[in-house]
Amino acid sequence: MDTIQFARCSSHVSLLPDKHKATFKNILKHFCFSHEISNNTKVLDHNNISEKKNIYFHRGMILISMLIQLLLINISKPLKKFQTLLEDFLNNGDSDKYMSFLGHSDIRLDLDKDIKLEDARYYPALSIMASKLAYENEAFIKSAVTNRWEMEFVGFYNFYNEFQHKSTTQAFIFQQQNIDNDMIIVTFRGTSMFVADDWSTDFDFSWIKIDGMGKAHMGFMIALGLTKFSNNEHDLLGDFNGCWPKEIQNNKEKPLAYYTIREKLKEMLASNKNAKFIVTGHSLGAPLAILFPSILALHGEKELLDRLEAVYTYGQPRVGDEEFGLFMKNCLRRHDIKYYRIVYGYDIVPKLPFDNTLMTFKHFGKSIHFNSLYHGKIVDEEKQSEYNIVLRIMKRVIVTLINFVVARLNAVWEVIRGLFIGYVKGPDYREGWLLIFLRITGILVPCFINHFPQDYVNSTRLMSQDLFVNYDAFT
Repeated sequence: MDTIQFARCSSHVSLLPDKHKATFKNILKHFCFSHEISNNTKVLDHNNISEKKNIYFHRGMILISMLIQLLLINISKPLKKFQTLLEDFLNNGDSDKYMSFLGHSDIRLDLDKDIKLEDARYYPALSIMASKLAYENEAFIKSAVTNRWEMEFVGFYNFYNEFQHKSTTQAFIFQQQNIDNDMIIVTFRGTSMFVADDWSTDFDFSWIKIDGMGKAHMGFMIALGLTKFSNNEHDLLGDFNGCWPKEIQNNKEKPLAYYTIREKLKEMLASNKNAKFIVTGHSLGAPLAILFPSILALHGEKELLDRLEAVYTYGQPRVGDEEFGLFMKNCLRRHDIKYYRIVYGYDIVPKLPFDNTLMTFKHFGKSIHFNSLYHGKIVDEEKQSEYNIVLRIMKRVIVTLINFVVARLNAVWEVIRGLFIGYVKGPDYREGWLLIFLRITGILVPCFINHFPQDYVNSTRLMSQDLFVNYDAFT
């Protein structure tokens, strides 16, 4: 794509409520009886939805999304207090030893010494370990990268969100020095279990449409650094317009993720002509990892894209529509960028947001799915079924019922596996009491425990090298 100096969303639906203005009452009032929040701010855009009943369904989905987000805003402080109490109970020591709840579920910090640089599993295994480490605090991350991995820690970043008026996105950068060329790894933090802002971003099912790119998930775009185009104080639910200017005055006190990381990469790559970089993330970090090159492409950042080696995502939700997928596939092929989207078991997050004709979100390209034996297979790109809607619904119901039973039987097996895997695969795979407890609760909600990083780490370490060698990573 030619260089674009300024990119504004041509249409949008924004669903991030402003806690200073939004209430359950005005959300219900405006979403049930009006298309507009203020005189010039349109809330709902029912593009390509012709049937009246589908418009109401669409409006209902948006209303549910808004109410969930407002609920999260109201419980954010109790959640934060609970997180502090729980993690204080689990921890003793200074910040470089203070682990998150998620970190305690899988305490592994060292890389697998049996997986060497020339091994096809090396960067997948390194990427998921970095994605798991991203949930920790800066001092802990720096200590692990420097002392355990013996790599160069570049920096930890806490990025500002212009729509929520606070920092909500975290990432860190480190560098591995090789004989032939250095590799820079950019890692986005995923959804923290007790951080309401992260969940609010996940449950924002709205989208923005950018000409030439297609529709993309609004919440993820905002987390990446979408800038505000309007500050309409009359908006009851917040600021609804956004844009992607190519250049901005980046406020050092309120840095935006995309712009800060882009400039840091330019600086590092300019001083090392042989270096390349990787972008990775788990959960919420996964969509940010794949959206980052999409904005580089939107801005015509050819030199950076040519030096992007690969994107590794784990438990990634859907980020855009079919047009966005075509845009990204063309970008990845043009710049020879490898894209690995990895899914474990019954992880529910890759199934969200929904891929029906109303929500329009779709994955693009192939993916790698692992089962509970850590055997992987390559899965073809999602395609919308063409047959009758009644048959489609019947099939969905039957498949859901079967999966309900099989997923819980699988969860029982995972509890048993967790008790013995340390004896079979070695002490590095031994599971502690917290993870075993979570696996037992996972019998009720297997789609939840399957999203934890533990099984993604195991999958990348125990899989066959041939899986990544034979995978068409250019989608």
